[in-house]
Amino acid sequence: MGPPRRNERLAWYAAHIERRARQWRARQWRDRSGEQGSGEHGSGEVLVSMRALTDALEHLAQLIATSPHNLVSRGERARVGTMHIPESLAVAKLLPVKEGSRWVDLGTGGGLPGLVLAVAHPSVEWTLIDATQKKVAEVARFAEELELSNVHPIAGRAEALGHDPAYRGRFDGVVSRAVAPLPVVAELSRGFVHSGGVVAVVKGPRALEEMQRSSKVLADPLRLTDLHSRVVPGTARATHLVMMRARGSVPTGYPRRDGVPRTHPLGEP
Repeated sequence: MGPPRRNERLAWYAAHIERRARQWRARQWRDRSGEQGSGEHGSGEVLVSMRALTDALEHLAQLIATSPHNLVSRGERARVGTMHIPESLAVAKLLPVKEGSRWVDLGTGGGLPGLVLAVAHPSVEWTLIDATQKKVAEVARFAEELELSNVHPIAGRAEALGHDPAYRGRFDGVVSRAVAPLPVVAELSRGFVHSGGVVAVVKGPRALEEMQRSSKVLADPLRLTDLHSRVVPGTARATHLVMMRARGSVPTGYPRRDGVPRTHPLGEP
């Protein structure tokens, strides 16, 4: 028996998302009338209705999987709707966002998790950053297709944008799924958040080990404290959301110049 056709996968995905959404607090969702949910996230953010969420994410899965650009590897295309988007949705539930806040998705690639977060939290402004122009152009197309007015795609390197007055210390939080050591992601993220802002990094099963190795350099020189993690529930792979909070202004000289955070991570000889 061959693999299911795309329409069958999308139908399964839509049902999967609905099952997951029903498990969320009932007061967060009021889909029977098609109205926006009146319940609140723990931070006060209102989430969209289940039906609107399901329809938008089903469409997004199709856009990413059928893009002519290599937004995800060929082998991962079939799992966009069954693994990557559900994981991003689970992260959306854990992020401490507030209505009217401004967040960055750093290294957004094909728009994950940023576009999912923008769908789930429509009253939050999301700046989606990636160094590859063609990926940013696709993300912009997806956002237009999904009518997401709260998405702002930007092409550029974090090392440079983190020193640009238009972005430096201007955001309430940064989230990243980038595959890089924690000190690297933290340094690249630090330039964007103001004092009290949150840096959130999606990590795999070795998250706790990375936290133990990195805690000193996160606190000094990056001024990132309150380091902790939460298990992301219901994901296809072991996933943790590592979070920390900025204390004080962005440290002078950080992030370091292009390429240095990756080639010479903080804390390594």
